[in-house]
Amino acid sequence: MKIVVLDGYTVNPGDLSWKPIQKMGDVTIYDRTAPDEIVSRSKDAEVVIVNKVRISGKEMDGIPNLGAICLLATGYDNVDVDAARERNIQVYNAVGYGSESVAQHALAMMLNITNRIELHHQSVQRGDWGAQDDFSYSLHTVTELKGKTLGLLGYGKIGERVGELARAFGMKTIAYTRSGVDDKNVENVTQKELFVQSDFLTLHAPLNDDSKEIINRDSLALMKETAYLINTGRGGLVNEADLIRAVTEGGIAGAALDVVSVEPPKDKNPIMHVKNIWVTPHMAWRSFEARSALIRIVAENIQYFKEGKDTTNQVV
Repeated sequence: MKIVVLDGYTVNPGDLSWKPIQKMGDVTIYDRTAPDEIVSRSKDAEVVIVNKVRISGKEMDGIPNLGAICLLATGYDNVDVDAARERNIQVYNAVGYGSESVAQHALAMMLNITNRIELHHQSVQRGDWGAQDDFSYSLHTVTELKGKTLGLLGYGKIGERVGELARAFGMKTIAYTRSGVDDKNVENVTQKELFVQSDFLTLHAPLNDDSKEIINRDSLALMKETAYLINTGRGGLVNEADLIRAVTEGGIAGAALDVVSVEPPKDKNPIMHVKNIWVTPHMAWRSFEARSALIRIVAENIQYFKEGKDTTNQVV
């Protein structure tokens, strides 16, 4: 079986092994692939593996032996699933590989807001501690997570795990989903109540027509002036201009974002340069363990395809 990985670098920059996938057949791996290289690189492939490379019906028609497209990701909006269905091409995503990694990053963002470890480390390195008259100082008022309310917008595997970690710090957890949350440890609230009550609001909803820019001028206006937004979900959940306005005008206290609307962002994107908005480079999913699991899950999906077996990871 001929297998081609079109953009493997972000998943495996060299610290992992591709062996689970390589055992499945004759595998060619590219770090990155430009749109005009997709067909030429995949023309003999039965299975194409992508992370963010976009595959439309046009590309599918140029790969005559293509039977399956496997995502090195949970999201599959970069694959035209309707075109795949029409051509009897199976599409598989990878679910659940990064729940621990993303949840850990969300909590790290919250702890950065409360404790600013790196900021204080830099202060000490500059000699600020040695210049103090007292044995102790801080650059801002440190607050505890205990007793604060964490609002969860979306409650899948990641949202559930974030809630568990937050409760270990003594936080109250509330959540909003369209279908409700069946968890005795979490209070179901309306969408408006979620915005109003949250001290930290963390986003874990999928990006679709209903959730696009759900964080906007109106929803931000409902939030406490002391509240913080955490986004490890999708950049499109947030209207960035409205968020910048809310933070700079004091509508909310700040935000920590692992995702933005256009990635990689242009240097002039103002979201990158606003006081009290912290941005990390879409890295929440990238723990060593999560990427290892991702490769393993994709290998399992290829095996399901080879054997013609059903799996919950099969999108089409």
